Amino acid sequence: MPDKLDASGLTVKTAAEITSDLTTGLKGVYGEDINVDQNSPDGQVVGILTQENVDLRELIANVNAGFDPDQAQGVVLDQRVAINGIQRQGGTYTNQPIDITVNATVNLQGLDADFDNPNGTGYTVQDGAGNQFILTDSVTLTAGTTTKNFRAKKIGAVNVPINTITNPVTIIPGVVSVINSSAAITVGQDQETDSQLRTRRAQSVSKAASGYLNGLLGVVLELPGVTEAALYENDGDTVDSNGIPAHGIWLIVSGGANSDIANAIYNKKSYGANMNGAVSVSILTASGLEFTAKFDRPTATNLYIRFNLKRTIPGTVFDTAAIAKYIATNLVYGIGAFAETSLVTDLAQAGIASQGGGGVPLDVQISPDGASWTDFLAAPTLNSEWTLDPARISITVV
Repeated sequence: MPDKLDASGLTVKTAAEITSDLTTGLKGVYGEDINVDQNSPDGQVVGILTQENVDLRELIANVNAGFDPDQAQGVVLDQRVAINGIQRQGGTYTNQPIDITVNATVNLQGLDADFDNPNGTGYTVQDGAGNQFILTDSVTLTAGTTTKNFRAKKIGAVNVPINTITNPVTIIPGVVSVINSSAAITVGQDQETDSQLRTRRAQSVSKAASGYLNGLLGVVLELPGVTEAALYENDGDTVDSNGIPAHGIWLIVSGGANSDIANAIYNKKSYGANMNGAVSVSILTASGLEFTAKFDRPTATNLYIRFNLKRTIPGTVFDTAAIAKYIATNLVYGIGAFAETSLVTDLAQAGIASQGGGGVPLDVQISPDGASWTDFLAAPTLNSEWTLDPARISITVV
């Protein structure tokens, strides 16, 4: 197979072909009786030259592949996706729902448009370890308990156990208590990986599409702080089984500021399309009219896991708490995604391996309530997002 770059793409010689060509060339110069065995001087020269040629061809192949955004890596990938008008996202923040109990009407300042500002300020609470969380959007609360989204002050992975965020940092008269009674909606991540950037590029190129649904979804996915989004449409004449109004849409977004999402809806939504969602944001249009954008945040839905850990090496001692934490940290479900046991099994095996191995997971089951167990669970609603906590993962060593 010759080295060639044509309409069919790039092809390069294999190591075996290079070795054969070099051997033939040497024999043509020194004669057929030359010794080119691997342990001979000439054979070693052939091996060295072969490896150099292989390395050069690998470099050429990587450069050629770098022109494809689905194969490019690192800085080259950054250059490729820039053609589509996007750039690699930095680290993301943990988004945590927190219950706020007040005994009077209080106004709480949120991050609002400063959602992605690492120096943004607003009503702040923290857990016992000092992890601070800032209210995402400004709100006026009346007496009672209301759940609102908070953004971790620190960028990256901030994963705190349930019922540990109980300390107000910002003291506001009328606020009785705060607590995170459910798991985080999304756990922050470090800078966007190559695979994540490739996926987002593939989604974002649809923003200029003729269909407004793909266009809206593409724009929302580019917003600062947005980690995931889902968009559904009902083109019927009545409300559908998912609660989407007739000729309406239902946008569900994880992360990002309410104001940014509302503006994206205003700029991209089809005229006359109804909207579904518990979050309402009013926008004053250029004509002086008020436009109300509606969308939803994912609803955190608890997922329980249990399995037996069978020793394959007698006497092996396992840190089951560490294995449970490994699974809870690495198993992430998307908006409206189903849960099943194969991914749990894979991560349980990886968690065991991280401790040196010596065991295998058996009889893996999942549950929505810790009572009824199965191997597959559909999301209760389109905006549900299965969430995990080590406390809800039961491991029995057998």
